[in-house]
Amino acid sequence: MRIPKLEQIILVLIIVFFIYRCNSVFYVQFEQKTLLEEYSTSIHKGSIFSDDKLYALTGWRYINGITPDTINFEHPPLAKYLIGVSELIFMNQALLSLIISVFTLFLVYMISKKILHVFPFTVLPILILSMDKLYIQFSSFSMLDIYATFFTALAILLMITNKTKWNFLFLYITIGLALSCKWITFFLVIIPPIYYLINKNGRNLKLYPIGLVIAVLTYSSIYAVFFFAGNTIIDFIYLQLRILGFHQSMRIGMGAPPPFWILLNFLLGIEGPSDITVIHFDTVSKFLSFSPVEKGISLIGTFNPLTWPLSFSATILAFYYLFRDNKKMIPVPLVFISLLITTSTGKPFIWYILSGLPFAFISLVYITEKIYINSEKKNYAKLILAGYIIAVIVWSLFVQLPSYIVF
Repeated sequence: MRIPKLEQIILVLIIVFFIYRCNSVFYVQFEQKTLLEEYSTSIHKGSIFSDDKLYALTGWRYINGITPDTINFEHPPLAKYLIGVSELIFMNQALLSLIISVFTLFLVYMISKKILHVFPFTVLPILILSMDKLYIQFSSFSMLDIYATFFTALAILLMITNKTKWNFLFLYITIGLALSCKWITFFLVIIPPIYYLINKNGRNLKLYPIGLVIAVLTYSSIYAVFFFAGNTIIDFIYLQLRILGFHQSMRIGMGAPPPFWILLNFLLGIEGPSDITVIHFDTVSKFLSFSPVEKGISLIGTFNPLTWPLSFSATILAFYYLFRDNKKMIPVPLVFISLLITTSTGKPFIWYILSGLPFAFISLVYITEKIYINSEKKNYAKLILAGYIIAVIVWSLFVQLPSYIVF
């Protein structure tokens, strides 16, 4: 793929500034002893042990031969193995997350080039993604979702490229790798048959069951250490049922909001109703005091009203226009639509959207490009576009939503 000189410069600037925004990563140091002590305290005293610390500790233990069923069995092991690799090479559990995030930006650019045609629209999706606070946040910590996002982007690129017979094999290997990071990418299993049906690709539709076998074998191979430890296929199936049971209890068994609650999160930035109390700590007397409990709503700090709500509408429109004009690119909006459907029930967390967010932004820019091409007054359109881009950047850099609003 040939990249014009100007686009190369802009891409480099976007990536350099993105790395600067994530510069806290370079100050992270993996400290196994400290993490073990904190983990032990959290088990015995019920104190908080954050997910990024848990994955850092788990990654180190996995990379040193502990089987995936002994600690943090709740998610498949691939992303945690990669976190362990980051610790082994860099003594930094978050650095590989940042590197993977940069590669994801480049994959998003490659996908954008296949669906967008006019500069600067071709670089806008990665600019918006690089300015997204949720993406920046998860690129700066040892979290699983950023690895799942990378494999999602790679799978969609393979799906819409389809230049050689090897693409089919690599596509389903990549789907297996995405699922091996986190089950939230299950929507990747749903998209291929829809894509084949829409494009009347009977051959690949017939081969789809074989593709699923390839994905399952890839997923299972990530548990190689588990099998080498003497566990059987029955043990493996039981472990997967434990994972399923855990997520059912967390998302449904402990109480769940109405269906499609995640849309409330994504469209309005509202996490939900909340009882709020403020804890005051006197540094001199070491005395804690609590304000009276008040009713309010919790807000999502990473929410961007300039991109998230518009992306949802744009995804629906993009699906319509691509179905009409360019069916080969239909997986782009399908990612976000299928992600919303598969997360529509149970208790959602806002980071569930991360693996679909790049495609929502590509859809947003795709619709914006169509509006620009069809506009009669191009100069006014350019001014509006420039104003919008500046507003997105300003929001990302300078605006911080409060954690809650009290009624």
